[in-house]
Amino acid sequence: MAVISDVHRAVDLDDLLQRMAESEGRPRVLAGGTDLLLQYPAAEEESLALVDVTRVDALKRIEDGPDGLRIGAAVSLSDVMRSEPVLSRFGVLAEGAAVVAGPQIRNLATVGGNVCNASPSADTIPPLLVLNARAELRSKAGERSVALEEFFVGPGETVLEPGEILASFLLPWPQEDTVASYTKVSPRQAMDLAVVGVAVALERVDGKLVTRIALGAVAPTPLRATAAEEYIHSAGRLDEATAAEAGRLAEEAVSPIDDVRGSARYRRAMVRRVVARDLLRLYERLDGEVVA
Repeated sequence: MAVISDVHRAVDLDDLLQRMAESEGRPRVLAGGTDLLLQYPAAEEESLALVDVTRVDALKRIEDGPDGLRIGAAVSLSDVMRSEPVLSRFGVLAEGAAVVAGPQIRNLATVGGNVCNASPSADTIPPLLVLNARAELRSKAGERSVALEEFFVGPGETVLEPGEILASFLLPWPQEDTVASYTKVSPRQAMDLAVVGVAVALERVDGKLVTRIALGAVAPTPLRATAAEEYIHSAGRLDEATAAEAGRLAEEAVSPIDDVRGSARYRRAMVRRVVARDLLRLYERLDGEVVA
């Protein structure tokens, strides 16, 4: 059983980065703690050093900018759900945040923690993927920006290097008529992990239909269904037939497992059906007419 050997409460970003650089091993960042404090008894390390970031205001801001909306990694899921800029332009992220656990957890849990935990079933990751989010990473040595689909290496594993933190997410401003949704398939309506998570976004760029589809809980890492996206782009339209084919292509992209929540066969079927259904629903919202 691991033992927490040291806790440092960072007072600002400089203090945080300095502590991360100086600490031996790989200290864990403590934000909401809703995942970390459940995991630490089973951690491989004999002792854990924690760096508490709850006082680091630079990580808790939601700010408009010319390139998009910047969301600090330590912003709580409840604050994401209440943010006017998120609700007005990036509503699919609020949808994902709203189905994480229950209100008490969402008041503590952070969007950065949900992402850095790197669970294949995390509910905020598919929405962030269809929003073309970038992860902004900081360390004492400098900073870098990584497309979110490149952030995950495997279950529980990311590209973060020793001494590096996830500081914020940059969400590029979408087209004015962009529509998006997140569907969580789970045995219960609340307090359960996703068996399948499907985020879909549709928009028109220069008169052409652009689609983004992201899937969770159906592979070692959350993923984009690029073959399905490209098929719709080449078809140039969305009807029942093209939506069904896109669902089939999305199903081909996944590699689910059997577990206590659902079989691989069930997960594949849900990907195919939910992707096709949500594409048609969003297309009706985009064009304002029922698809025949």
